[in-house]
Amino acid sequence: MAASTGMFTEVRSLIARPDFPKLERQLKASNYCRWPILLQGAVCDGHGHAVWSTSNEPGGVLRKACGNRREAVCPICSQRYRQDAFQLVAAGIRGGKGVPESAAQHPMVFATLTAPGVGEVHSRVVGEEGRVMPCHPRRDRPLCPHGMALSCGALHAEDDPCIGEPLCPQCFNYERAVLFNYSVSELWRRTVVYLPRRLARLVGMTQKQVGDLVRVSYVRVAEYQRRGVVHLHVVIRLDQAMPAPRRDEIRPPDGRFTAQMLSDAVREAAETVSLPVPVALGGGQVTWGRQIDVQTVGEDGMRPTRCASYLAKYSTKATEVAGGVSYRVKLADVANLRVREHVKRLIRAAYIVQSKLDGNCRVAQNAHNFGYCGHCLTKSRNYSTTFQRLRGDRARHVREALLANPDLPESQRRLLEVDPEARVTSFVFFDRGHLTPAEWYLNDLLAAGAEEERQAARAELLASG
Repeated sequence: MAASTGMFTEVRSLIARPDFPKLERQLKASNYCRWPILLQGAVCDGHGHAVWSTSNEPGGVLRKACGNRREAVCPICSQRYRQDAFQLVAAGIRGGKGVPESAAQHPMVFATLTAPGVGEVHSRVVGEEGRVMPCHPRRDRPLCPHGMALSCGALHAEDDPCIGEPLCPQCFNYERAVLFNYSVSELWRRTVVYLPRRLARLVGMTQKQVGDLVRVSYVRVAEYQRRGVVHLHVVIRLDQAMPAPRRDEIRPPDGRFTAQMLSDAVREAAETVSLPVPVALGGGQVTWGRQIDVQTVGEDGMRPTRCASYLAKYSTKATEVAGGVSYRVKLADVANLRVREHVKRLIRAAYIVQSKLDGNCRVAQNAHNFGYCGHCLTKSRNYSTTFQRLRGDRARHVREALLANPDLPESQRRLLEVDPEARVTSFVFFDRGHLTPAEWYLNDLLAAGAEEERQAARAELLASG
């Protein structure tokens, strides 16, 4: 982390300031966020008496973590989001966080639902023993109707920028790609509806009988491919159906329902479900791609920790995987974006699809997401815990740890001693980011040091078994 002599001088001056301990506490409390939200205001107790104000803080502001989940925007906050996502997913697989450990024995599968083909693209093909294979090897080197070669013998590296690019941009159906992204959430909803029907057929019952016996719980994460379309990774678990007053209970399902049966039902549901395409967009149906992978959790290397890590990793990624942007884009501004032409075509296609669909749809509003309007991570009600509970547990733990510290400054102690539910806060937005370059640099140094400490603690924990 290189810095000029002048920067070191500014950092030394910053550290020498009498309010530096307060600044250091704020930076730590924000988890060393790179783009903190700066607020001005005060906190009062339940009687209206001010117990804390930003007027006594460095720079007269409160630094609050931005909380952005996207790794490309804020690596620090995305790391915390990824850790929470891991806990949420893992709890539903192996128990914990309010989920009984017996849930690990329920029928459970890990499914990957892909997008259909909308045009040949360059790809990195890895064969057996990790050997990289040619992209699209074809001896006859056929040409598309536009005169472009539909073959490629290159051995693409992982960071090759042409991966995901169409072999022929004119053959690549950008509107269908955007329409699929827009339809993913509804396609998944219908898949969940079809799943009990397929289970009923496999077990030889009516759908109502199955509904009285089992409940489908799941967590899913959307992953952007390099070509710009969305895939879904889903953990699906079968629980015993519970009456409404006890719906939060998680119990094993009837023994007639097995993991293999669930796997078969997921495949059949995914292969059956479809959505009609408006005539204005060419008609036909929106379906999942032919590559549907379903594995039983706990077998063939699909261990619970691996499943949770896999889903948590993709929960912090978005269109930057395909070279996209993280902010909304107007159609008039697309030409000036510093992105690949492939990305520009996807964004423009979102506006075209919007013009051909019902005016109430949000395709153009999510053009920067290539038409995808859903959340990155969603779950059913009874799968496991929630992000809100995880954050609440962490806040209570930090509050208790700080109150137990005898060296805690009196002003901070007064604030923490006020019941969180009785606090009355009044804050206004001031700015975003750090106030000076010295603060930016110091924050990055402290963040690097904190990460080294976490890695050392993790290594020590693993070594101790």
